[in-house]
Amino acid sequence: MPWCKAEGMGDLWEGEMRSCKVEGNPVLLLKQAGRVHAYADRCAHQAVPMSEGRFRDGVLTCRAHEYAYDAATGAGINPGNVRLRAYATKSEAGEIWVDTTRAP
Repeated sequence: MPWCKAEGMGDLWEGEMRSCKVEGNPVLLLKQAGRVHAYADRCAHQAVPMSEGRFRDGVLTCRAHEYAYDAATGAGINPGNVRLRAYATKSEAGEIWVDTTRAP
């Protein structure tokens, strides 16, 4: 079952991030520049939930050790050799759908 409904599109505001479960997996949803991005809700460093961190000016920052990621791609900024696990997303009928088996 690849595509699973995650959240109502109207419920996720521009510049907001939120944690949810998709098929039992913790997923971080965020909305930036009108696009919804989905990532495994775990920092690449020590698996701290990214939803407990900050999302500001296009950057996701982990609360534990300040690892920073580009919110649009999941690529590491500091340090640059890490990456968040990204998932494919789509919007249909005002709902957000996530496929945790595919990258975007």
